[in-house]
Amino acid sequence: MAKAPSGYPHPMRDCGLLIHPEEACGLQPISSDYIEAISQPELKTCPSGDTKGQWIMPCLSCSDNRTCDWREITWQPHNCQYGVLTKPQLQQCLGARKILFIGDSTNRGMMYYLIERLNETLQEWQKVHGTKFYHNVNGGKTLISYSYYPQFWMSPSLRPTFEKALEHLLQRSRPLENSGQTILVVGGVQWLNSNHLQIIHKVLKRENLLNILVIIKTLGIGFHLPVDGVHFLTQREVQNLWKENVVILDTAKKYGYEVVDTFTITMGRYKEFFQGACGCHFHEVVKSKFFKENHLIKIKRSRNHTVGRYFSNQSKLQRQQDSPINVQSPYHVRGPINQVCSEILLSRMCTEKGAA
Repeated sequence: MAKAPSGYPHPMRDCGLLIHPEEACGLQPISSDYIEAISQPELKTCPSGDTKGQWIMPCLSCSDNRTCDWREITWQPHNCQYGVLTKPQLQQCLGARKILFIGDSTNRGMMYYLIERLNETLQEWQKVHGTKFYHNVNGGKTLISYSYYPQFWMSPSLRPTFEKALEHLLQRSRPLENSGQTILVVGGVQWLNSNHLQIIHKVLKRENLLNILVIIKTLGIGFHLPVDGVHFLTQREVQNLWKENVVILDTAKKYGYEVVDTFTITMGRYKEFFQGACGCHFHEVVKSKFFKENHLIKIKRSRNHTVGRYFSNQSKLQRQQDSPINVQSPYHVRGPINQVCSEILLSRMCTEKGAA
């Protein structure tokens, strides 16, 4: 294995699709003050899931990206970090809780990541386009339900409204506590807008569930490449999408909802999506090559995709994933960008506020 290049970290912003054309793009040097700030022994915990940040990585020269160690690229929030929970911490935090997901395949990818993190295995997987329940999570201590929305393959006149879809998920998931023991995660790549948040509030008020923990996964980059038969966004439309994302974040905070700002994170690496016409999938579920082997294995995700604390002990996630486990896991969720978004989601579930 080639030795990782040394050198200061550099922020990386692709020049091909800019939200703010006046901003510098490409590799840019980081100031010594910034490096000192993010190298503090006890970096504070990020207060919200939309803390501004950037992708950074070590390079010998910011004028030549061939000198960069792309294995070490890291999402670095400004002056804080998201705590990465160990498996026991996560199991304790999410024990006796119900987690309801409603949204499209980008939301589903984060749900499957959560299941694999809790169980260390992913025993079942399918491209769910309806409603499904997962009872075998966290030793049966955590119930997860998922409802796909919107059902775009149906004609608009037959398609269930968001309000009806949310009501249906809540009813099928009952009994539900009107507290942080119930978590509702709502999100999609580009269909979500502030009106949906108003509907969430209206439905939860009607169902006497205003005290549950609501987490909004915001918009994401996608539909930015011309594909036959698929809607294509121009650069101006992508810029408008960013403006809508800001409105969603502001509206979520008005209602007291937690957020995970996936737009900023996916925008920074918009070319690194997995297969799919939308160009919006930053995860894929693959069959594990270990499935047919009946011995101790290591499930190891590369440490470079942990969340914050650049050049620090970015090893909490690695240590917990490196420990030998006696499993037969048929599936595995891949995707470093989805991993970052999902770890921020878990941090919002397990804050003092979220766990209350």
